[in-house]
Amino acid sequence: MAAPRVLVRDEDSATRKRWIPPAPDFGWELLGLIGGVFVFMGALDIVLSGYPYQFGNPEWEFGTIGGWLNGLSVPALGMALLIGSAVARGWRLGVRLWAILLVLAAVIVLGLLVIYSLNLPLASRAVTEPAVRTALKKSVLKTLIQGLFYPVVFLMIAWKAWRHSGAARH
Repeated sequence: MAAPRVLVRDEDSATRKRWIPPAPDFGWELLGLIGGVFVFMGALDIVLSGYPYQFGNPEWEFGTIGGWLNGLSVPALGMALLIGSAVARGWRLGVRLWAILLVLAAVIVLGLLVIYSLNLPLASRAVTEPAVRTALKKSVLKTLIQGLFYPVVFLMIAWKAWRHSGAARH
């Protein structure tokens, strides 16, 4: 009685035509490319969503900064793909470049959070209706969590990637 074959695939001619050799480096290159597209398109969406810029206008700052943080997930995913691709392919300069950009993004988000927080008292005084006040509280909570969580994660990834890029190669 023969043992069952669990992880062995039959290599008949029809099966061989459906499979190609694995190419992890090429796969990571493709993920890096889509990461770059995510960063570019997501950042473009964020930058254009605030146009025309009205820094100094509390209503514009309050609404726009909340929207920017809501839209940050796509470029954040793109940065993760870019830095992961650079790490997987052993591209030290790329790892360091993306790590620096993540630190810059963390600083920008923290700066925006400060501006947003300065407008909280004005927004709170402007809303008196209970249903609207509840929606405002939910929006503020979400924005504050995003404004704190993104920089922590960005800095953590940047730090780990930078340390990895300095590791000695065997």
